[in-house]
Order: sequence, then structure tokens, then C-alpha cells
Amino acid sequence: MTFLQLNYIMEIYSCGSINKAAQKMFLSQSTLSSSIRELERELGIKIFKRSNKGIELTDDGKEFIAHIRPIVEQQKLVEVYYSDRKNDDFKSLGVASQRYPFCAEAFVHLINEYGDTSKYCFSYNETDMERVISSVAERKSEIGVIFLSEMTEKFTNKILAVNDLEFHEITRVKPHVFINRSHPLAGKTTVKARELFEYPYVAFTKKNNNTIQFSEEAILPEIEKFKKVVYVNDRASCYNVLANTNCVSTGSGILPDGYGDDRLISVPIEDALDIMRLGWIKQKDAALSEAAEKYIEILGNILA
Repeated sequence: MTFLQLNYIMEIYSCGSINKAAQKMFLSQSTLSSSIRELERELGIKIFKRSNKGIELTDDGKEFIAHIRPIVEQQKLVEVYYSDRKNDDFKSLGVASQRYPFCAEAFVHLINEYGDTSKYCFSYNETDMERVISSVAERKSEIGVIFLSEMTEKFTNKILAVNDLEFHEITRVKPHVFINRSHPLAGKTTVKARELFEYPYVAFTKKNNNTIQFSEEAILPEIEKFKKVVYVNDRASCYNVLANTNCVSTGSGILPDGYGDDRLISVPIEDALDIMRLGWIKQKDAALSEAAEKYIEILGNILA
């Protein structure tokens, strides 16, 4: 069974006639009929039957069409994609990041940057650190955005090394606490870690909730002192919980206008023992595309 034979089947089905399909594909009717008979013998089924109305599908044929339709459609999409890539104007980029609003802002700026480009294919995926790393390792994304800290660096670097990935630091930031504007701590210019422990802590759901090395939140000393923990799996849910409760969360403190949440503020954690090293990862053997370099430049400008 070949892709060519599958395309023949779909064309005959579409035209309702072997003769019309043969004319459309500039083939002889005998060549087309022979190819279909060969496929039917290989599969041990009858796909078409002749009637007064022309060609009709058998029951096996209807089932076969249902199976091959998505395959043929996907094949055509792949052909169009790589045909477009031959065009010098075509740009492609896949970005995976932890759930940071500044990464989303950079992605929007990238789209606007290439607004006049005739063809591009950009993808952006916000997820947990483990999946960011696997997405880049499996080449589903060209670059990924994560953070390292002294507490997690040794573990994360081992994971990156195993996957032939390299980390490039953009900036270092002191951990902040995210709270709503009416929170009891909102009037402070800085807070101490111990002041946070009496409030529920919001964290993003991880495959292993006790694996702090894959944390998306800035890691605090004595983090086990939080007696109440709320897990969410997306940024919008995190913002809504923080905005409408006295819950707290920790992170970079960066809330870009239009990409964060106006109901929230961030306050530096005075006695945070660790620093967040924000940066991006890529395959060691891969040269960056023009679009990837542009995204990193935009991201660096935002973080600066």
C-alpha cells in the first residue's frame, strides 16, 4: 500500500468514476484500475463496486475511506508546508515555556514583527518545566524558556545534559510574592518568607507534586511550612485564585502590562536565599533560526 494508491482511492471516491479520476490525474483508465485491483488484493477487500450510477463504495470501502481520509489530508498538509518552506520568505518557530506572561508578550511581538511576511508557522506552548525540556529534546519546539536556581541547577543541568540541551541565561531576578491589591501584605515594600506561611500557597500542577526541581515558582526556604496548597494548571486560573482570595504565589515578579493581571501586584521577598536565573534552552547541535534569534532578542529586551 502506497500514498499514491491512497490518493487514487480518494480521487475515484471524489469523482464517482474511475474514468473521470483517470482524466483528472492524466492517467489511463487501465493503469488506475490495475493499481486499485492490486491494492484490493493486498488488503483482501473490495473497495468499489460498479452500479448503474457509476462507482459505489462497498461496506469495506466505506470503512477504508474513513481510515485513509485523515492520512491523505495530513500528507497534503505536509506537502504544502514543505513547499512553502522553499520560499525564502517562509519563517518557522516553535517556542515552549513555563507559564510566564513575559514569554507570551515576546511571542506576540514576534508575530507583529513578521506581520508582512508572506508565510510563517509559529507555535507557542505554555507548560511545566519537564514538558518544556522534553519538547525541545524531541525537537517539537526549537527553544524553551525555563529558570534555574542554586537549589535546582545541579539536578536540571543533569537532565539537560542527558537530552543534549544547553541553557543560556538572560537575566537574574530576586524572587517576589504575587498577591492581590487588597491582600493584608499589599502595603509592604518587601516581605519575609515567614510572613507568607500563614496564607494558602498557589502552585502549578506537576506530574510529581513533590519534585521541587521542576518547580515553576521561586523556591523558598522551609517551603514545607505552607500548610495549605492550591494546585492549578494554567496561568488564568492562577491569576483568578490570587485575585479573589488571600492566597499567595512566588515567581519573578514580572507582570507586563496587558499580559499579567491588573488585580495583582508583586512584592520582593527580602530574605529569599536563592536567585531565579531566567533563560532559554536549545539542542546543542542546532543552529538557531532567524525567528528564534528574533524571539530571544525580544525576550531579552522585555526582561531588561
